[in-house]
Amino acid sequence: MSKFRWKASLIAASILFLVLGGCSQNVEVSAEEIIHNVVETEVEEIDEFYGKSEMTVYEGEDIIEESVMEEYASGNNRKIIMRGDTEAGEEEIETLNNGEKMVMYNKSDGTAQEMDTSVFEGIQISPKEIFQNMLAGMEDSHDYEVIGDEQLLDRDTFHMKLEAKEANSLMGDMEIWVDKETWIILKTISETGDSKMESVYTELDFSPDFTEDTFTLDIPEEIEITDMEDNFSSEFISVEEAEEELGQAFYMFSEEDYHLGEIELYGSDGELQRKELNLTYISDDEIPMFNLSIFESPADMEIEESDVEIRGNVAAYEESINNYYWDEDGLRYSLLINDPDMEEEVLELTEEMILSSEQ
Repeated sequence: MSKFRWKASLIAASILFLVLGGCSQNVEVSAEEIIHNVVETEVEEIDEFYGKSEMTVYEGEDIIEESVMEEYASGNNRKIIMRGDTEAGEEEIETLNNGEKMVMYNKSDGTAQEMDTSVFEGIQISPKEIFQNMLAGMEDSHDYEVIGDEQLLDRDTFHMKLEAKEANSLMGDMEIWVDKETWIILKTISETGDSKMESVYTELDFSPDFTEDTFTLDIPEEIEITDMEDNFSSEFISVEEAEEELGQAFYMFSEEDYHLGEIELYGSDGELQRKELNLTYISDDEIPMFNLSIFESPADMEIEESDVEIRGNVAAYEESINNYYWDEDGLRYSLLINDPDMEEEVLELTEEMILSSEQ
């Protein structure tokens, strides 16, 4: 598994969309009109392409990560090669998906994993739908603005800005350069606090000349290919067992208003190598109302100063998914509220949380 930072990887995923659609607008149109055009226009799927992009991650003025990604696509075959220079050292990871099986080969640590992807056959989400979902997910958290008409890779683009309404938004402020002809996002800049990520395509070819070995991985025979799903496990456990797994008592909600439906323990043998609890709270009608996830506070994912507090602790809020998280006694608490209408009520209930040992 890559050691690329979680935030950079999450943001980078938002630029890997092949957004297709015709366009005959000029720069005077509004962002809403551009979005409407993407939704309404029938698009032709791109069956083959090659793309090369560069990503740079900054912490303040310092570059903390640099990576280059190459993408190959032909029919059901997809291949990605990522080479990066991170704080953990140089990395090179190759991933191949033929529509039935995905194999990931980490050349840096000599490991390989695979998983069955045939179960996703027939439910594949198109690039257009991915783009629509991205916009829908940011509709409430960001304001859109068209800045100008620019060229990248000799292609005409719309330069758009998506400004976060909340200072602590995970995605932060974003700028994107969208190709007018294909609706591919050619460049992205995203800023959150002191962190900034820039990603830009440096090459793009819709008529690539692939060789017979393009969609193969050269994995040495001595490397065992393990099942990717074996690195993750989950089971339902009791409160007492949850304490044993974490090695300490943890805060949980009193069950006077909502009932604890279940505690699920997730374990990872991969890079994270952590155990995480997921507590689901339900109503009297057994409807899931909110979830509380608990795991050891990550040393490299500190919560930035904000105006939000929970139980006297500095907290962060991700508006797009209605999620609050804070650190307390060495544990990271992540509260996901399903119904926004009950947000105030649940936040009040956090002040009455009790230790699991007192439950």
